Amino acid sequence: MCELLWTDPQEAPGRGPSKRGVGIAFGPDVTRRWCALNGVTGIIRSHEVRQDGYAIEHDGLCTTVFSAPNYVDQAANKGAFIRIDSSGTQQYTQFDAKPHPPMKPMAYAAGGLQSLLM
Repeated sequence: MCELLWTDPQEAPGRGPSKRGVGIAFGPDVTRRWCALNGVTGIIRSHEVRQDGYAIEHDGLCTTVFSAPNYVDQAANKGAFIRIDSSGTQQYTQFDAKPHPPMKPMAYAAGGLQSLLM
C-alpha cells in the first residue's frame, strides 16, 4: 500500500529510492511501459507538492496535481486542479492560498461529528 501512495516520478530511467524515504521513485521508461501495458494515454496523480500546483512530466505521460496552496503554511506553492472535457482536453487552473480565518487550528472539530449533526 505504501508504494501505491508514496511512489513518485523521477527524471532518471528505471526505479530508485524515494526521496521521501517510503515508496520508490520511477522514471519515464517505467511510466511509458505501464501506460502501454494498461492501454492508457497517461497518469494523473497527486499527493506531492508542485510549486506551480501541477507538473507535466515523463514526456507528457505523468501529471502531478496538488491542490493545497502554500502547503503546511511553508511551501509557498500554488494549488491547482484539472478539468477534463469529453474529448479529453485538459484545462489547468491554478490558485493561491488565502489567509486563514481567525480561529484556532482544528477549532471546528472541537465538538466532533456531533456538532455537524445539530
